[in-house]
Amino acid sequence: MKRNIIKSIVWAGIACLSLSSCGDFLEIEPKTFVSEDNFWNEKTDIDNMVIGTYTKMQSDAFIRRCIMWGEARGDNTQDGLDCTKQLDIYRTLQEHLLYTNQFSNWEPFYSVINQCNIIIARAPEVSEKDPVYTQSDVLATQAEMSFLRDLCYFYLVRAFKDVPYYTDPIQSDEEALPIAATSGDEIVKALIADLESVVGNALKAYPKDNSSRYNSNCNRATQSAIYALLADLCLWDGQYRKCVDYSQKVIDAKLQDYHENYENGKGGGSTSTVISGGVILSSSANVSLFKWSEDTSEGYPLIPCFSGNSFGNDFNNIFGGYGNSFESIFELAYTTQGSDSYLSNSACGALYGNHYVKDGNAGKGFLTATDELMSDLPNKQYRIFDHLYDCRFYAGLTADDNYSSAYSAKFVNYGQDVVATSDSKSILPYKVTGSVLGSNYSDRNWIFYRLTDVMLMQAEALIELAAHDAYYVVDEEGNRVVDEDGNVVIDQDLKRAYCLIYAVNRRSIMAPSLNSSSVVTTNELKINLYGYKALLRTLCMKERRRELLFEGKRWFDILRYCHRDGTLNYVPSKRNAAKIVNAEALYWPYNKNELINNPLLKQKAFYANSSDEGNYSKTH
Repeated sequence: MKRNIIKSIVWAGIACLSLSSCGDFLEIEPKTFVSEDNFWNEKTDIDNMVIGTYTKMQSDAFIRRCIMWGEARGDNTQDGLDCTKQLDIYRTLQEHLLYTNQFSNWEPFYSVINQCNIIIARAPEVSEKDPVYTQSDVLATQAEMSFLRDLCYFYLVRAFKDVPYYTDPIQSDEEALPIAATSGDEIVKALIADLESVVGNALKAYPKDNSSRYNSNCNRATQSAIYALLADLCLWDGQYRKCVDYSQKVIDAKLQDYHENYENGKGGGSTSTVISGGVILSSSANVSLFKWSEDTSEGYPLIPCFSGNSFGNDFNNIFGGYGNSFESIFELAYTTQGSDSYLSNSACGALYGNHYVKDGNAGKGFLTATDELMSDLPNKQYRIFDHLYDCRFYAGLTADDNYSSAYSAKFVNYGQDVVATSDSKSILPYKVTGSVLGSNYSDRNWIFYRLTDVMLMQAEALIELAAHDAYYVVDEEGNRVVDEDGNVVIDQDLKRAYCLIYAVNRRSIMAPSLNSSSVVTTNELKINLYGYKALLRTLCMKERRRELLFEGKRWFDILRYCHRDGTLNYVPSKRNAAKIVNAEALYWPYNKNELINNPLLKQKAFYANSSDEGNYSKTH
């Protein structure tokens, strides 16, 4: 492909190696000055550039866009403390998207993309000079950089739809030329093909790290990370069978990890491993298999929500402490400790809160939970959560006693312990004792993919693949079909989807006592309530929302549903319907500076004709 794109967007010169991060892999001294004469000669040069790519993704600007593009326009968030003083955030929440909005600037993502392109192109020549850097190393590096590049492109497609797409490196001003936008649908297909061509070269696992805060097997791109992205891309593109297959690759890898390192107490937990139906472990366990009682598979390895007599164990492992849990597939690690702001996740601190003054937010985020979300269980509305014993409501939110205000605990709190309350005046049966981050802490990891996310991707794809409209197959008269042995015929895709959703849901059910399973048997999912394809589809949507609250997934899920069905019906009612009148309005406008610098980039018609834009296309 011709190397042409606006240099102000994507220039990522070799000199951008002022790098920092954590773990053995990241203990390479940064170069304060490099040139073409003394660079691209040895494996260390490649390592430094790879480090720099991850560091770019850890930037405040990058993570803020992950949140603003993937979460802010959905129905989980609304304006928080002093949000009106942050006009670009506030206007986004009001669906008042201007082409001057800072979040319409995509430079942080193209900077990563171009650095990946440079590394992919230059890696082979380093191998020729340094025998330590072998051909298999080259292929692994190229696969790793393809993942990061394609992940960035997928974000851009979901945020803007059609964007400039290039895979050759830009290493000089002369190479930085205008480029028109490519169809988002074409880009997604190209990303799938690219990742399919390199996934076999990626490392399945990295050597064990010595750092407690860094784990290469989820803080760097592995083969499982690539399969997770492939599943996500195929789900978006309607390639449902591929989505199922790629998701299964991830699940199988986690099952192998479970058997090798966690089964029968290997990870320090209980020797009881299978949680089926109303059965509850009698003691804590690091990882257990969850399965529906009629599931014929071995189940799905997940971290139980309970530990001893309290709940929130899954939250504390996945989002609290050091992160990098068993369920993680790919997340970025941060290392801020005390007053050290070396690698601070300031984006989550500003948007979700971090309990100290940051950008004038007095410790709470510019984004807070919607009224619908925070009042769901206290008012017993059950629009999002189905019962009072879903740990995700308690652990996922930080709220006052009356739940009159609440915000995300994910990416903010160090831990969340949920315990049964003995206060008869309490409006809920449980209370939360959270371990909040202290002054100047902002070191929660940002998670891109984790196991339950992939499980629900697979469930969604299976539902779309199902050949029948009912779980129990019926004939033209509406009678259940039986086989030659007299057994009722079941749609196997729908059953498999239900098994996945059940396991994710079951993990989060709390019981008032570990010696009692009545709460579980009363509130666990029941197939007779979801016996039709349409009902299972809705269940899967709801499960994704409550499982992935505030993780930068919700708006992208809504977009995917709209994209799949060719409708705007999934747009939340809290969003101004008068402003989302067609499919173009689902996506961001192109930034004003990009339009000035790139004459081949044309503003979307919806925004070009908007009075807010001053009809840019006619005046420039």
